[in-house]
Amino acid sequence: MNTYITQGRFGEFVHNILDMDMKRKSEAARKEDIDMLCQAYISSIGDKALPERMSDMMKERAPVLYAMSSGEVNAVKQRAKEIMERVSPV
Repeated sequence: MNTYITQGRFGEFVHNILDMDMKRKSEAARKEDIDMLCQAYISSIGDKALPERMSDMMKERAPVLYAMSSGEVNAVKQRAKEIMERVSPV
């Protein structure tokens, strides 16, 4: 770390640490997903092979939506503004 600091590359060091952590968490989540799919396959009765069954199970997952409508965005902005006015009146 001291080497990065003396070379003016501390931001790169932090970026690398965060990148490695993100990859580790992603791999752990992927392994957990595979483990859950294997458990579901083992506990189910069917005539499909494991890869085909896993593919079908992955397709059945509903996508997570984080999108907000413009009305919801405006409501959140208004709520944040009200909170900020209570904390620090202008």
